[in-house]
Amino acid sequence: MKKRLIALAIIVAVIVGLLAYYQYVPFWASIVSTGAFIAGLVLGWYGKKWSDEHVTVE
Repeated sequence: MKKRLIALAIIVAVIVGLLAYYQYVPFWASIVSTGAFIAGLVLGWYGKKWSDEHVTVE
């Protein structure tokens, strides 16, 4: 229950932060930066997944 509450608080904070960011930044800049952020999350996740499968730590 506590982990779920923390995750929900983080999600709400990210949404509020994005809404504030969109208010002060031009439309195209916000779209490009959001796309870059999402692409970075996806590539980082794939990189972590690949690293866990192929890199061994001794």
